[in-house]
Amino acid sequence: MTTKLANIIFCLLFLTGLPLTVWGHSTLAALTAPPPVPTSPRRVVTLAPSVTETMFALGLGDLVAGVTQYCHYPEAARSLPKVAGFTDVNYEAVLRLNPDLVVLPVDKRANLEDLERLGLTVMTLDTRDLTGYMSSLLDLGRATSSLELARQVVERLEASIVRATRRAAGRPRPRVLFSVMHSYQGFGYITEITAVGRDGFFSQMLEMAGGDNVYDGLLSFPKLSREAIMTLDPEVVVDLIQGTEQADLAMADWLGLGGLSAAKSKRIYLFTDESDTVPGPRIHMTLDKLSLALHPEARSRPADGAGDGNNREDDDAHDNGGDASGPLGV
Repeated sequence: MTTKLANIIFCLLFLTGLPLTVWGHSTLAALTAPPPVPTSPRRVVTLAPSVTETMFALGLGDLVAGVTQYCHYPEAARSLPKVAGFTDVNYEAVLRLNPDLVVLPVDKRANLEDLERLGLTVMTLDTRDLTGYMSSLLDLGRATSSLELARQVVERLEASIVRATRRAAGRPRPRVLFSVMHSYQGFGYITEITAVGRDGFFSQMLEMAGGDNVYDGLLSFPKLSREAIMTLDPEVVVDLIQGTEQADLAMADWLGLGGLSAAKSKRIYLFTDESDTVPGPRIHMTLDKLSLALHPEARSRPADGAGDGNNREDDDAHDNGGDASGPLGV
């Protein structure tokens, strides 16, 4: 049974209103079992910015046929057909592109199952943490005949991990509040933020960079009130914000918390580059910036065999995809 015929059957079942879970689920699952991943895909749909960036980093940008509305990098991705939002996927639009491979984050389980039921070949990219990303990146490289470029991306990330851990070695670990979202009122007043919790790639980078998370609860991305922030009293604040146009407002908000240790010592760092929010091939630059924000005294120390041939440890931290000054602070 061909993929095209299986797609037709699926649409007929849907249009006639027959309950797939009763009549057609097991039959349809057998008919639309995805074929093996092609070793040389020709048309690929990517369903997350991290996946799109990774495909381009592997030299496969010409194969990308469709992306999400949030895929802004590289520039070539902006003009590609948009087939999805953050979690919603336009399956009809995906089918119209006739892809021989769809790649999406591993945690988008519902989307994966829907795509497989449509008879599409699907691969996942593990963007939940750095270890998973590197492993699945190599898998994607093998599946698309781009293993050498995948290894180069992994090596850059591994080199940044080495730099970060060496900078932090033997140094005091500051207590860090890592914010990934808050509204910018511009009145020097924070009502609520969303912080990094205890799992995921942000938390893993914080650990590698030599910081301790002030939040020790169970949530992955807890919402913290002004009062909770003051109670936690971090020594360092790292805030991911969207673009430099919000930097002044965000900084005013944080400095408005006058009793906060991080505000007193002016150890507030704003990461403004879009790459800082994407667990993809540029995340090594974010780790470098984070490492130097937590241990600025390491900036002037010569590298001691960091593994990438740089003369100083912080060279790569300045190559951060558009934020030439590195971490923004006061």
